[in-house]
Amino acid sequence: MSKFIIRYVCLIAVVTISLILLFHNSKGIMAAYEEGDVSNGGTITGTVKFVGDVPEVKMLNMDKDRETCGHDPSPSEALLISPDKTIKNVVVSIQNISKGKKFERPAENPSIDQKGCIFIPHVKMIPQGSTIDLLNSDDVMHNLHSWSMKNTAFNEGVAGGGKLAKTFEFSETIKMTCDVHKWMSAWIIVQNNPYYTLTGENGKFRIEDVPPGTYTLRAWQESLGRVAQEITVKAGEETKADFEMTKKEKRKRRRRKEK
Repeated sequence: MSKFIIRYVCLIAVVTISLILLFHNSKGIMAAYEEGDVSNGGTITGTVKFVGDVPEVKMLNMDKDRETCGHDPSPSEALLISPDKTIKNVVVSIQNISKGKKFERPAENPSIDQKGCIFIPHVKMIPQGSTIDLLNSDDVMHNLHSWSMKNTAFNEGVAGGGKLAKTFEFSETIKMTCDVHKWMSAWIIVQNNPYYTLTGENGKFRIEDVPPGTYTLRAWQESLGRVAQEITVKAGEETKADFEMTKKEKRKRRRRKEK
């Protein structure tokens, strides 16, 4: 009897999780972004800066396939802060917009390459439904491992000089790693609207052709998390929206009380 109850509970749990995932995916499909022409749209500009003491740059210990990967440690791209505290590779995007300008889709598939056992670029932003080419310019095997929930995850090897093409149907922030070379990581940002950009070394960003209205503008960085603010865009005008980010506070583990 107890075995039957356990099996029944497990079955209910599996069905519940499946329904939740189906709901999230169908929700993304139903709330499809409507592309069109935007006349006299506004522009959002700003700068993302770091607040507080700047942490030391982490160094990657590249301790495998040294002839290809190199013999010296390489600086991590997980957090790049300039001398004047601006932050590179921050994803800035409008969250709650359902209608606006058309996506700019390139003639060829966007790509992420693997050179010297490093993903290039470290962060890649693509529209949902896009196919991305995952290249391997090295002469050693890389194993591409995607950490995704909405899109189908994969864990596949790519031989030297090879290519792996993958399509991402749903908006999601996806971490990419290599199981062969543990220090390797990159991010694929799949967006459901075209109002997104990535900060450069000067921490600046610019989003154009935004229909007039009030929106939630969000900034996300892999090591610092995300911050957001409400902005109002007016027709033909520029809206300034700067962000400040700082290190995440480490949560203290609660000690168990001794009985």
